[in-house]
Amino acid sequence: MARRRRSREAPIETLFKAPWWISIIIAVMVLVVLKWLVPAAVASNAILKPMALALSGIAWVISGVFLIVGLISFAREKFSTSNTPVPPQKSQGLRDPGGIAKATLDDPQSDYGETPPASRTKPTDWSIGLLRDLEWKRFEDVCQMFYQIKGIQAATTPLGPDGGVDIRLYQDDSGNPTSIVQCKAWANRLVGVQPVRELLGVMAHEKIAKGFFMASGHFTDDAQSFAQSNPITLISGDMLLTMIQRLAPEQQKSLLAFATEGDYITPTCSSCGIKMRRVAGTNGRQDFWGCQNYPRCKQKLGVRRE
Repeated sequence: MARRRRSREAPIETLFKAPWWISIIIAVMVLVVLKWLVPAAVASNAILKPMALALSGIAWVISGVFLIVGLISFAREKFSTSNTPVPPQKSQGLRDPGGIAKATLDDPQSDYGETPPASRTKPTDWSIGLLRDLEWKRFEDVCQMFYQIKGIQAATTPLGPDGGVDIRLYQDDSGNPTSIVQCKAWANRLVGVQPVRELLGVMAHEKIAKGFFMASGHFTDDAQSFAQSNPITLISGDMLLTMIQRLAPEQQKSLLAFATEGDYITPTCSSCGIKMRRVAGTNGRQDFWGCQNYPRCKQKLGVRRE
């Protein structure tokens, strides 16, 4: 099939799409070059001097065109910004709390509970509802504690950049991790193939032979197919619940007490490690979780929609 030829964009259209200050800089440069630099450079050339003087005479006009473009772009940018919902600040490289990747405030997939634990009856048994109520950090810690109960040495990575690893498992005496675990507290979302691919990339980089991906929800078909073709085990919320329920009764109670201690629903700031606070949205925007250390810390998370 013949490739369709792209229509070329006019230079003026490119300028309108570029940041406004680029046009202003061009306007100044055109004025300086045509008004002073070119005439000075060809002052001794009888042929080029008349052309340079002619260009010098219209330098203000040419420069003015670029100046107008810059002013129009500035006005358009300012108007557009004032009427567009402001997205949350993203912290590059910080741990992804539950896979939301610092969810946008208007993201309908935002996956964090909003009912304070004080107003809920404390669970007396494990259920899929409890697993999906756990905030991202508590879910991660529960996964780590589960491995500990099973007799496997497990260590969570510290807050901050985690390199795509939430838990490292040590199953021999070498002192080196034998498996790595990624956790996603996605209650109402399907984990797609991309996060699973990223886990495989981390495994290759760290030369780890086995990986586990634990989620409070479920995985897409693509994610499952990819994992089956690679040394990655996917553990959905339902599967994790079954694994917990297979523990001895005393072990289940111990893990349950650990999971529900204190506030296990309000999300933790991935930067500061403290509980976040719910902030009311303005101008019709959805509420969001914000760090209590704001403005020093500007971490934000979306609130789960009912």
